[in-house]
Amino acid sequence: MGFLDKLRELLGGSGKAGTAADGDPYGLWFYFRCNKCGSVVRIRADRRNDLNREDGPGTFLLSKEVMDNKCFQLMRAEIWFDSQYSIVSSDVTGGKLITREEYEAAAS
Repeated sequence: MGFLDKLRELLGGSGKAGTAADGDPYGLWFYFRCNKCGSVVRIRADRRNDLNREDGPGTFLLSKEVMDNKCFQLMRAEIWFDSQYSIVSSDVTGGKLITREEYEAAAS
């Protein structure tokens, strides 16, 4: 783990999808891999508009449909967050949630 990784972890970035330290105070970034073709997709959710307060395993719920640009397979994601916007649980059909590092390695 490098210096920047440790700094990101100290600032709360380890369990969060995106942080103000990334220069986008309202953006939550997610990375997906398609189960059908293996292509990767990055999406942004706005925590002011895209999250709903729901009863469940967390405080907020993000329901999102994501499509890759290779095989156009639709992936459906339900991601639960606590009040600090840390991911509590996630369920993705048609794909899987991956880390930023996995996305960057596959996209380059």
